[in-house]
Amino acid sequence: MSLNLQRMALQIAEKLREIATRQGNVPFRTGDLRKAHVVEPYGQDDAILSVNTPYARPVHDGRPAITIKPKKGKALHWKGARHPVKSVKQPAREGNPWLLRAVEEMEREGLDFLAPEVGQEVADQLADALRAQGLEVRKR
Repeated sequence: MSLNLQRMALQIAEKLREIATRQGNVPFRTGDLRKAHVVEPYGQDDAILSVNTPYARPVHDGRPAITIKPKKGKALHWKGARHPVKSVKQPAREGNPWLLRAVEEMEREGLDFLAPEVGQEVADQLADALRAQGLEVRKR
């Protein structure tokens, strides 16, 4: 039996995407963050799950307090502001690590979803190999 490692990596990444974007896990305001999760082949044998929004990392990891100042001119003004201001201070924001939670959930759910593709014995051996690397993988 020949294993297509990239196909298996893509299946794992897709499962991780499915868990990450479940309702209640991914932060939801407009739905754009949920829709921005993309799985792609990476190299010859790997796959990558990425989130294609400029604000995904600050939402996931958090960010320090920031002060916004005008790039041009002397003041900031926006629709709805009562008057121009010299700067705007935003407090630090705590992260919401939905991808980390997804990895933890996949560890709990196990890799049985791979069994139809590779067989239960190979799925079990893969889980054993991941455990040897320090990941906790359970059977469902």
